Amino acid sequence: MTQEDKRKWHKNFVKYTEFIISHPNYSGVYYERQSDGRVKWVVAGKSESGLLRRKWWEKKCGQYGIKIESGCYATIARAIHPTKKHVCQICGKEMFIYYIYPTKRLLKKINQIAKKVNINEFQFRNNDVIDILNVLFNRKNTPFKEVREIFKVPLSIKDEKKLFIEYIQNVYVNNCSKLLSPGVMSNSPDRLDGFHSDGLCCRSETDKGRHPDNLKRYSQDRRAYENWAEGDWGFSNRLMSEFKRFRNKLSCPKCRRLTKMTADHIGPISLGFTHRPMFSPLCNSCNSQKNNRMNYSDVSILLAHEKQGHQVVSWHSKYVWNALKGEIQNDSQALRLSKIMRSHLHNVLTLLALISEKGHDGFLKEYLKPQYSYFDYRFKDFHPFYLEKMKVIKKPLKSENKRKNAKRYMRISFESLEEYRAKKNRRVKRWISEKVDEHLEKLFKLLKGVEISKAHKQLNKIIFLLSALAIKDFSS
Repeated sequence: MTQEDKRKWHKNFVKYTEFIISHPNYSGVYYERQSDGRVKWVVAGKSESGLLRRKWWEKKCGQYGIKIESGCYATIARAIHPTKKHVCQICGKEMFIYYIYPTKRLLKKINQIAKKVNINEFQFRNNDVIDILNVLFNRKNTPFKEVREIFKVPLSIKDEKKLFIEYIQNVYVNNCSKLLSPGVMSNSPDRLDGFHSDGLCCRSETDKGRHPDNLKRYSQDRRAYENWAEGDWGFSNRLMSEFKRFRNKLSCPKCRRLTKMTADHIGPISLGFTHRPMFSPLCNSCNSQKNNRMNYSDVSILLAHEKQGHQVVSWHSKYVWNALKGEIQNDSQALRLSKIMRSHLHNVLTLLALISEKGHDGFLKEYLKPQYSYFDYRFKDFHPFYLEKMKVIKKPLKSENKRKNAKRYMRISFESLEEYRAKKNRRVKRWISEKVDEHLEKLFKLLKGVEISKAHKQLNKIIFLLSALAIKDFSS
């Protein structure tokens, strides 16, 4: 019995489990009952029970004409769900299975609008974005201008409630926008209905790693885990935290505004670069505007760091970087390289998600570096503009802290793959290459035959082929 099965279930969730197993949409799905009569809701993906469930989900995909590939289980789970609402195991609340709830950052902006139109008591937390818009648009002083700014609604769309909601539904909800979260994350075949047991309403409380106190500790460094970046993430995260704690206002190198500084990755993690303890100071606004774009100066600094012996790019993106870095002569080419490397990383993460979906997490774990959780760091004489003058104090962490940090790192890395394959209709499409697909099938055969050393070499071949596609795109 899993820890999740041992904990107390809300009566609404118990009813929900019985409703699901008795519904014709789930006819034939494998399940057992526990000694207390409850449905055994969770099974390990690699167990005999898990394999039986996986077989059932793959059969369902076939019935609906869904190809077995990245995101297919999430797609079929949403397609066959009879009510499109999931019941939380903890509180019993119903929430939609779609990406329709505002993220914390979006909710903060929405609440600012709410205050302007005198909505003080309405609780938007855990309300879907369409319900929230309906409340905002029913005010006499309808905040079309403010909503337009947040959701970047084109000026061609008139200030009409129906038109605004249709636009936001089509552009954000239907495309699983990062501004939105699902009421529950997909998790088939482990969970019987294909979704996590906890809803968005309770996940931050029941998942210690997502508790607000813990989220504060790695809210910015999640990108390193999510993008499977190399580099000493323990050291880098601590140094990023030092930027946050530095209260003095300084002149931003870019906009010259007097404000607090944030840590800017010269080589963006989201493009395939490493998470290194080497940052440039920028104000929050300039850092956000820069996003994942590089300029010629950034490329020059990265090349200089390489000459000094630093590893600047992660294993999965080295072929693209090494092939193209010498060709960058201006900002325009640097921006082009940024787009190419982002597209390549998309393909890499899609590839890793496919491998994970086939149940080979053990193989992928060898590409992660939990050992960076073994130490903690403190800094003396820290200043955002003079990092070379600070003193670094390194000390071993206690075993319990090591374990927690490593577990959080591993969990987020694999959760990112789960979330990645759950999102469909991405702007960047999956690779179109029969050769890559052929090599991927060969990789799965090697993994099935437990030929791990050969499998690592095969994965490297696939990464090389994906890199060649990216390099070709840059030249075309």
